[in-house]
Amino acid sequence: MEGIFMSGTQTFTTPAGNTYAYTVEAGENGEAVYDLSQVFQDGVFPIGSVVVHPNWELFPAVKGLLNVQFGKGSPEDRHGRTDLPMLGDGDLPYVVGSHLVNPADLTAETDGEGAALLKFRKRMLGAAFPTNSPAESASQETFEKVRDLVTGLVKVYQADKDTETREAAYENFLNGKRAEAIEAEIGKLDGRVQALMIQRAALVEKLNRYKAA
Repeated sequence: MEGIFMSGTQTFTTPAGNTYAYTVEAGENGEAVYDLSQVFQDGVFPIGSVVVHPNWELFPAVKGLLNVQFGKGSPEDRHGRTDLPMLGDGDLPYVVGSHLVNPADLTAETDGEGAALLKFRKRMLGAAFPTNSPAESASQETFEKVRDLVTGLVKVYQADKDTETREAAYENFLNGKRAEAIEAEIGKLDGRVQALMIQRAALVEKLNRYKAA
C-alpha cells in the first residue's frame, strides 16, 4: 500500500479504525491545510480538504479552541471554498461549514466507553453540491464519520512539529485583526468625544449669555 502514496503523504487511523492519507501545507495565515484521501482495501480515494487553525475569535471566552473548516478558501463564506470533503451520504454528499472544537475533549474521562471524541457544538451540515446549494442537517451516520475523522485529524495537528510555527503565524494575523478592531472602537470613542465637546461648547455659550444678562 505504501507504494501508491505520493512523496510527503502520511497516514493516520481514527478511533473507529478508519485510515486516511494526507498531505499538509501552511495556508496564507498559518492555517494547516490537509488534503485527505480515505484508504480502503480496494484503493485510495481523495475525499477533499479540511483546514485546521486556532480559534478565529479575536477575544475568545474559552482559550485553546481550534477551528475546523471544511474546504479550502474563504474563512467567512462557505460558497467561496473549494475541494469540500465528500464525507456525506445520499443527497448530501458534501460536508460544509466550520466548527470550533476543544482539544480538551480528547483528554476527558470516557467512563470506559471507548476513546474520547471531540464534541461539536453546532449541527453538522451537508449539501448536494460544493457551492450555491443550501446547507441541510447531515445524517447521524455522516455526523459520526466526520467526528471520527476530525478527532483523528486534531490529534495529527497536535503532534505535528510544525504546528507551533503555524500557530505563531496565525496569532500574528489575529493580532493585526485585533488592532483593527481596537482602532475602530477608538474611532467611535473619538466621535463621541467630539460630539460631547460640541455639546459642552454650546452649553458654555448659553451659560455665559445668562451670566452676562
